[in-house]
Amino acid sequence: MQERVRAVEPGRAGHGPRRLVGTSQAVEALSKQIAVAGRGRFPVWISGEDGVDKELIAALIHEASSWATGECLSLDAAVIPEPLLARELFGAEEGAIPSLPAAHEGALIRAKRGTVLLEGTQALPKDIQETLTQMLKSGSVSRVGSMQETPLESRLIAAGTADLRDLMTLGRVIPEFAERMRLLEIQIPPLRDRGEDILPIAGELLAATRSRYQNDYGNPCPVLGFSAAALERLVGYSWPGNERELREQISGAIMVAKGTDIQPEDLLFGWDSPDRVPPFRDAKRAFEKEYVIRILRMCRGNISRAARIAQKDRKDFYDVMRRNFINPKDFRR
Repeated sequence: MQERVRAVEPGRAGHGPRRLVGTSQAVEALSKQIAVAGRGRFPVWISGEDGVDKELIAALIHEASSWATGECLSLDAAVIPEPLLARELFGAEEGAIPSLPAAHEGALIRAKRGTVLLEGTQALPKDIQETLTQMLKSGSVSRVGSMQETPLESRLIAAGTADLRDLMTLGRVIPEFAERMRLLEIQIPPLRDRGEDILPIAGELLAATRSRYQNDYGNPCPVLGFSAAALERLVGYSWPGNERELREQISGAIMVAKGTDIQPEDLLFGWDSPDRVPPFRDAKRAFEKEYVIRILRMCRGNISRAARIAQKDRKDFYDVMRRNFINPKDFRR
């Protein structure tokens, strides 16, 4: 069964940087805000487009908090079934939820003196927002099906695709919850507005991907860097999927690159001239890999569900993953 609450840390399993990377003013501002957050245990709101690395910011806030001795946990309200959201956040007494009758420890208690990152907050039902508001007001949390209150020791970091003011205007966040979350709002600018950060981030992601390649497949990664032309393409692209798209492009390019450097044709975006179109065989292989990656991302790494969507036998789908060196664990995050 796919885990709904995950432990996180910077650079987890070679997925990306372990620190803020770049020289832009935005990175400098983020560093200062992380330091401010580390001085207390107050709630924090993080906003940014899909694909920006909210999880990294939350993990760095956790590391900067000298009081934090517990775990840093993450869950996404947009992908957890609504009837189970309260269970995953607050916990549940035995028998309180008929479909899952066993007692359950929610993330806010499990983290102890730690951090809970709640992504997709714009999808959070209003009754859950009301419960979170009361929790932040009282400093205590109750399991589903229990009247007993437990002191809240963890910090809540909530994240969404827009700032609190906009989400309130759209009716996605109730004013009472926004009031509790607005003490510190951290906005992550899209990658297209941080052009000077693209190449440093790409370098870090390449190093992380090479490390994961060796760990997963037992052989050194043959790709060592980027050609000058590939670097030019990276800088000239708008990156609508932000850091996540950059990570996926580099991961895919490593698999199709023929030499020690990633070339422009290995980056599968912006085919705007004939000389940039890759050979059919390479394009077919890249499409197959991208197709599987997108379905697995949609299904959060659930192979059975992904195979059903692709209308393929589960074993055949697994063979395609293995042929393209795709690890479903990479998408359970």
